Amino acid sequence: MRKLVSLLTVLMLFTASAFAQNKTVTGKVTESNGTPISGATISANGKPVGATTTSGDFSVTLPTATTSITISSLGFNDRTVTLTGSALSITLTSADAGSVSEVVVTGYTSIQRKKFSGAIANVSAQEVKKQPFGSFDQALQGQAAGVSVVANSGQPGANAIVRIRGNGSISGGNVPLYIMDGIEISAADFSSLNQGDFERVELLKDAVATAMYGSRGANGVIVISTRRGRAGTLQLNYDAQVGWSTLPQDRLVMMNSDQKITYELQRGNPYGWTTAEADSLRKVNFSWKDALFQTGMTHQHMISASGGSATSKFFASLSYMDQEGIVKTTGLKRYTARINVDNTIKNWRFGVNLQAGFSKLKQTAEGNTTISSPLNAIRWSNPYERDRDPRTGDFQQFGGPGYLTSGQPNGAMELFLDYNNSIQLKTVATSYLEFHFPFLKGLSARTNWGIDYTNNETTNFNDPRTAGAQARNGSLNRNSSWNFRYTGTTSLNYKQNFGKHEVEGGLFTEVVKNDSRNFGFTGYGFTNGFNNEAGLTAGSTANANYIPAIGGGGSRNGIYSYFGIFNYGYDSKYYVTLVGRRDGSSRFGVNNRFANFGSVGFTWSVSSEKFMENSKLFDNLSLRASIGTTGNNITQAGDFPIPIFGRSTYAGVSGWSPGSPGNLDYRWETNRTINFGLDFSILKRRLSGSIELYDRKTLDLFYALPIDPSISGFSSIPSNFGSLRNRGVELSLRGDVIKAKDFSFSIAANITYNQNRIIDLPTDSVVSGLTILKEGKALNTLYLVPYAGVNPANGNAQYQKKDKSTTMVYSPNDKVYQGTSDAPWFGGITTSLAYKGFDLSAQLNFFLNRVQYNNDKNNVVNPTYFYDNMWVELLKEWKNPGDITNIPRPTSGATALGPANPYQTQTTFFLEDGSFWRLRNVTLGYTVPAKLLSKAGLRSARIFVQGQNWWTGTKFQGFDPEATGTSLVGAQYPALVQTTIGLNIGF
Repeated sequence: MRKLVSLLTVLMLFTASAFAQNKTVTGKVTESNGTPISGATISANGKPVGATTTSGDFSVTLPTATTSITISSLGFNDRTVTLTGSALSITLTSADAGSVSEVVVTGYTSIQRKKFSGAIANVSAQEVKKQPFGSFDQALQGQAAGVSVVANSGQPGANAIVRIRGNGSISGGNVPLYIMDGIEISAADFSSLNQGDFERVELLKDAVATAMYGSRGANGVIVISTRRGRAGTLQLNYDAQVGWSTLPQDRLVMMNSDQKITYELQRGNPYGWTTAEADSLRKVNFSWKDALFQTGMTHQHMISASGGSATSKFFASLSYMDQEGIVKTTGLKRYTARINVDNTIKNWRFGVNLQAGFSKLKQTAEGNTTISSPLNAIRWSNPYERDRDPRTGDFQQFGGPGYLTSGQPNGAMELFLDYNNSIQLKTVATSYLEFHFPFLKGLSARTNWGIDYTNNETTNFNDPRTAGAQARNGSLNRNSSWNFRYTGTTSLNYKQNFGKHEVEGGLFTEVVKNDSRNFGFTGYGFTNGFNNEAGLTAGSTANANYIPAIGGGGSRNGIYSYFGIFNYGYDSKYYVTLVGRRDGSSRFGVNNRFANFGSVGFTWSVSSEKFMENSKLFDNLSLRASIGTTGNNITQAGDFPIPIFGRSTYAGVSGWSPGSPGNLDYRWETNRTINFGLDFSILKRRLSGSIELYDRKTLDLFYALPIDPSISGFSSIPSNFGSLRNRGVELSLRGDVIKAKDFSFSIAANITYNQNRIIDLPTDSVVSGLTILKEGKALNTLYLVPYAGVNPANGNAQYQKKDKSTTMVYSPNDKVYQGTSDAPWFGGITTSLAYKGFDLSAQLNFFLNRVQYNNDKNNVVNPTYFYDNMWVELLKEWKNPGDITNIPRPTSGATALGPANPYQTQTTFFLEDGSFWRLRNVTLGYTVPAKLLSKAGLRSARIFVQGQNWWTGTKFQGFDPEATGTSLVGAQYPALVQTTIGLNIGF
């Protein structure tokens, strides 16, 4: 009995002692406006110990010796709190507000921003999520210094042209590398991805940030991290937007019916209108814009779920987007699904990310001067002609089957009878496994594998009734292609602190392999009423007109790499980053299959020095410097640098002949980048910003080197020759102007100046059409003869010679440099106001000092095209001696008053200022107070209205100055002017 009592006493004392070694900590976690944050993870001693409830409360049991806890939540900066009591009130700040302790995600590693010497920018995932673009990259415009984003088209689902620190290649690729959850994805496939699934978007710009990607990092890297699950009770969210899109203002005004008839009569009445016919036609004023354009509706819906425990979390989402284009029959429908799962079991971490997307695009031809492109009809079709005969309702075809009186195809027939559709199935899947070794703190191993699979099918149908398709009774082109890429990365990582020393690094090996195939055909002969394969007429030797054309191909390439990343810090003041990578690529010749890349960067936290302790101005001040190299493996020679034979036919006999000369010495383009950066915050972090200076030089440019064709039959060979440079300055600022309890006002701005220069070419200059490649000049420099107005005595066009004198004789030898279509100055300004539950934000973007050739204008100014509609300014053509005008006489032959006056296109008459300011986004929202929502069982609710492209300030004559390339060719599908109403609800 005594033994039993003694044993119970010992057990009671042991239990009391065990409880005495633990303590309970409770608290509440909220946003700065008081909204509870549910699912926030509570960590202590580096391990998760609990999570907040839907009301933001938590209660955790901790060892008595624990002195602090860390709170982290999606979309907020982590916060470490010292335990001064048992009940805590903790406020988390939005990650968008910036913090010196914010984590930078590079795709391979994560590191505190203050320790990282690279030039990077973080784009708010909330900004990307809310903008209803079919391709998320368009939402990046104006968001970060050094990153130029220009809409390639307003067609739903069209991707943007993104350039990070300028164009670094003449013949190679300039598209940034896109990484999602650690694997490479294609830049052109964002129409099948839902940006609402994105948690972070990092833009990596300099060599320290991109050298870890070696041969793929020369054009910068955009790293996307998708949303992860939150520990805690299940959370459901519903996001919706409904709105409409319209056509922007047209600044290239065309003639109305009365003006066009007047002009035709001045030019000799080419159609022979009687007075009665002319009077009748003057009253028509048919709007081809109304016939082909519409107000497009947009619907976007997403439901997501997040939950789990501290050791097992998940995120899942479903989304649907239906966006009608402003051109009738065009639009995008997209369906996506995603699930991300993360688990922690003892020393193991593993997870799976699965995303599937399906999109259907209905498109129309754009960016061309083809007469059958419907978008050209709004310029070229006469305003007294209609899409349909008002008496019968049939398509108007007074100029013959499919044609108008003017000889132009009926654009409405081309738009409504033909179709151009594409469907895409896209799957991105990644998985990772991570192990933390128990015998050595800070040592871990990780392997990450993923695939990016895309299947595309495009269909282009030309109805036999439309112009140009009648010779073969219509045609159907169908092309099917798929692309499969897998990426596998395995690493051994170590992170540890030794007193004042911080060591962090990893050794990596990686493989990237890409395989693609395509097959297509074009069939003819639609005579039975069907407009798909069932309508094709079989071709034969007796019916050769209907023999189909077939084609196909494929490619395969791969990269195998070894690399290392090392970070060292001393005394929380001095940090060094070293990166070294060796890549082997199948894209290059056997003599240059492997190449080495690397970088080194330094960071000095000046504000941590003792001499800054009493500074009343600076809260944070740090200096950064880096130098390194990256590569570009996107080559003009494709995937086969070796000499290739192909099938050929000579004199009716099939055989083999050289198809590509190859080059066994072909190698990467190499970028050498030097970067200096300064980061600061002052006035208790009310004003913060950064300044970057960079010098980016590209060596061994991909260049088709001219050779004597008599030697091999080829006029050029894929080679490496020449260099170019981008130098620039980037400035980013953010100021919290007012920070009161119920009211706040902040403003952020970024501005970039990028100077692009060609340094070395095989020849001093290469003229190609409207542009010139010239040492000392920028890429995409326009090269034109200066237009000097009209001679009032005879109406001839005049030109400026190189000696500044004026002549009526055009000579291409008088061409001079006219500037570049790539804006050297660009940026964005964003303001945000909040009052209680209301918020208002606006973003103004700008592109300055750019010029562009307006070929769309050229098409409606050429006096020989006066059978079609013309620019209204042609009514001011020179008619009589003494007339003062800028429009020369329309006739080209010599007269008694002067010599010949041939129409010339390569002059500055068509060169326009392509600079513009654009109100990219305006959002007004209201967040319902949590107290009101609790009664309805809701966690959060917000309603908002927003607009895209509501205002554009420009001198450019056309629908939209935001066009890519040196020339606005024609058939422009302008950026949409959008308005949407949205709702976000959390359950």
